Amino acid sequence: MFEKVLVATDLSPASDCLLQCLGELKTVGTSEAVLAHVIYVTNTPGFEEAFAADSSPMLAQQKSKLEEQGFQVITEMKLGIPAFTLHDLAEQHSVDAILIGSRGRGIVQQAVLGSVAFKLLQVTRKPVLLARVSLLAEGESCRFAICQRLFEHILFPTDFSETAEHAFTHLERMTAALKGPVTLLHVQDRSYAEIHLSGHEAEKQLTITRERLDTLKARLERLGARVETEVVEGVPREEILQRAASGQYSLIAMGTQGKGFFREALLGSLAHEVARRAELPVLFFPCRS
Repeated sequence: MFEKVLVATDLSPASDCLLQCLGELKTVGTSEAVLAHVIYVTNTPGFEEAFAADSSPMLAQQKSKLEEQGFQVITEMKLGIPAFTLHDLAEQHSVDAILIGSRGRGIVQQAVLGSVAFKLLQVTRKPVLLARVSLLAEGESCRFAICQRLFEHILFPTDFSETAEHAFTHLERMTAALKGPVTLLHVQDRSYAEIHLSGHEAEKQLTITRERLDTLKARLERLGARVETEVVEGVPREEILQRAASGQYSLIAMGTQGKGFFREALLGSLAHEVARRAELPVLFFPCRS
């Protein structure tokens, strides 16, 4: 499914953590990596060659680490605006997904706060795996990357939009290889229901929602997955984040645009909040692919 993956590195200890996450993707067919480092020179023009010279040994070292894990690796070091350059490299190399971290310095620093990773989600047509990594202290080697047993239990929020259906087709391909377990979650937006639905209408909507989830469940079960469904009423982002912190799940997989609680996700609503706050890796499926 994800045979070739672009790995965004800023060459920091945090990005060393990120390399460990790639090993988890072997279960979905990953065998090739494009290890990409973007040099973003803003206030120090003329130092590009010096930065490249300093970066080359570290990039070569990270390449060796991935090769030791059994991956075929090519490296790319470019000058440019990180998100757009990573997008261009992903298209150039026809990768199946992009792996980027949510901690570190350089292009990875504050990625989930609206810089590189979030901008990348806006422009890319590739699935993006946003992996949270942690360090013992500034400058130290990584303590862990929360990618262990990445596909142990997937949480898939859906609003039944076209984009969510597109993301679900990706989930089906993953499930065919992994066989579950998966939890399908739909959050009934409490504020919308209070304004627009009477008691009878709300009950009818709940029945329809459960039927829709059962249909999706059956599609995954035919592929051999173990599937649970859950319908709750509340604030969508808070319900998702609560489950992400529960310890029950290893990965959130979701679309990045849609209707209902996915509306304006690319502009900073649900997808941004989940990326910024979830204590889990998040696999985003853009609406375009």
